[in-house]
Amino acid sequence: MRRIMILSLVLSFSAVAWGQVSPRMRTRILTHMTNTEIEQYLKRNDVIFVPVGTVEPHAEIPIDAEYVGPLAYAMKLAEEGDGLVLPGLAYFFPDATIVGRGAVHITPSQGTAYLLTIARSLLRQGFRRQVYITGHAPSWQTVSPLVRQFYDETHVPILYLESAMFHRPKNNTKPPNFADFAKMTYGAYAIAGRLEDIPVNLSEPVPEHPADPGINNLFPVGPQSGAIGFYMSHYTDHIGPAQSVTAEQRAQWGKEGAQMIDESVKSIDIKGILQALRDHDKFTQEHILPQYGWMFPNSSEKEKANDIQRH
Repeated sequence: MRRIMILSLVLSFSAVAWGQVSPRMRTRILTHMTNTEIEQYLKRNDVIFVPVGTVEPHAEIPIDAEYVGPLAYAMKLAEEGDGLVLPGLAYFFPDATIVGRGAVHITPSQGTAYLLTIARSLLRQGFRRQVYITGHAPSWQTVSPLVRQFYDETHVPILYLESAMFHRPKNNTKPPNFADFAKMTYGAYAIAGRLEDIPVNLSEPVPEHPADPGINNLFPVGPQSGAIGFYMSHYTDHIGPAQSVTAEQRAQWGKEGAQMIDESVKSIDIKGILQALRDHDKFTQEHILPQYGWMFPNSSEKEKANDIQRH
């Protein structure tokens, strides 16, 4: 019996090592784990998914919708890629929706500085492969600088994924329409165990309000808020007025949306992406830094002087 148990453990480890299966865990949410569980995980892997969101008006959906979306993707990706999930990063740049008093306003530069502090800590803890996930369109203004600054500082690559980039379910050649996105939002709350947070039978009137006469002509010249500063004319301009849904519709959309998220996650080959991240890191350490590290910032002046003499 003991030999059978040992053989079973060896086969289980071999399957994980070859990337065939991810071991079953009690939870992959970092803050739901004990420190011992985290220590045990870090003995075999170094992946953490970090959903980054916003808090802003979102029709009939709770105001953290654009955090819960990335959270749901992170949870599914962690299962597929044998990673953990760092939750709780909901308060970042909401952009033009701050006309609604539910929006918490953090500037892009403030958000980047905070994420840099977290990324440094995660690296020290042992999470060398960090994947940041967003769903809010202007989030690139916060997360893209993080990726570049962290790499220049530590010479360790971290990855930024926009969940909108893989919203398209497997075997579906058409981009999702607005109804699909709505269902995916319901699905995200279902995956996160929060579907009942979406209210039923809720509706709201939209008051008459003026429209900005020039903004739609300025958007095409660049990446919207990356090209021109603006605010919504009214908070309902973001997604539209609240839909009045029944409990039955909410349950059905949650089920359909969760399935769509699951299919889209399975379509992107997260294991291949994580391997590419590891390969890129190895190339940086073994080729880029020995050849060109003397030119980069954050090296000591003594190291630079020695390297300049060698070159």
